[in-house]
Amino acid sequence: MKKTGKNSKVKDSSGNTVNRKEEKEKSMTSRIGKSLCDAAGLVLLTGACAGTGALVGAAGHFYKYALTPKKHDPRLDSKPLEKEYAAGRKWMKTHSMREDIYIRSDDGLHLHGNYIPAETARHYYAICVHGYANAADSVGLYASVYRDRYGMNVLLPDLRGHGRSDGNYVGMGYDDSRDILRWIDWILEKDPAARIILHGISMGAATVLMTTGYNLPKQVVAAVSDSSYTSAVDVLTFVYKKEDAAVVPAPVMLEALRAIALVQAGYDIRKAAPIQAVAHSKTPTLFIHGQADGLVPPRMMPALYKAASCEKAFLWIPEADHVQSVNVDPETYWARVERFLHAHEIPLM
Repeated sequence: MKKTGKNSKVKDSSGNTVNRKEEKEKSMTSRIGKSLCDAAGLVLLTGACAGTGALVGAAGHFYKYALTPKKHDPRLDSKPLEKEYAAGRKWMKTHSMREDIYIRSDDGLHLHGNYIPAETARHYYAICVHGYANAADSVGLYASVYRDRYGMNVLLPDLRGHGRSDGNYVGMGYDDSRDILRWIDWILEKDPAARIILHGISMGAATVLMTTGYNLPKQVVAAVSDSSYTSAVDVLTFVYKKEDAAVVPAPVMLEALRAIALVQAGYDIRKAAPIQAVAHSKTPTLFIHGQADGLVPPRMMPALYKAASCEKAFLWIPEADHVQSVNVDPETYWARVERFLHAHEIPLM
């Protein structure tokens, strides 16, 4: 895969060549209009809102709540199950071999990543992808295992709009997956013999799954998805319905949110759909989910697993809340990851 620039063309999961900038510009107006009409039609049908202005105002608040980047709240680090995550953050930030890496996205954003080479030179790499309301240091816990226990080089990118990467919106894995393609390019430029593993949590897991929907280079050999949602619309609907102030019917709100996201963020939240991407995946994938997940419903993992066309395996962790499987039962978690990687000929130190 060649590195591409601002107006790059990529292959989609069906093998078609897509110019991302032209695709966005050509379809933006029609999609915004259709989304607004759909939302307005639903409003008239349900009589749930006093007018379109009230709907747009409510959707604007939901956009700010759901699709603008948030920073990690350090007060959470004192919770028992967050201590390992806090240790992982410190591990990444203070590592003596950590390097700041910058690349440019297809649409011209400067993206930041943290690269920590293995102690001994090897051709094995793990790209660890963080989740919602966080930055790269939140996957330090995972990267430390891949590097210190398994002897791999590790790359921890800041997704667009997070950490030190440019951007002002949450991509829900859609634009982010194309950014991961550029990080894969970066590794292959420095090491064409690389063998790459993708490991993501929460929104990072959704990003990883959407990345596997592309025609990836053969050097990407496996993926681990921990706590992914089936689609942005599905998880945002679930989150919205839990809110006490959710007086607008969910279908109406999501159509209005979609229209605002098209204008503010330039992408269609309907296209942030890992469940569609995995149907085209050829990358062996391990699906992990906590059975007590209160943010991403556990039922979404079997749906993703069933839809995936690749070699696949799964792991349930009982009593684990969102992205807490690694802390609730770390022995089972990493033993399953190790068996999965061994099965796909990834030698671990």
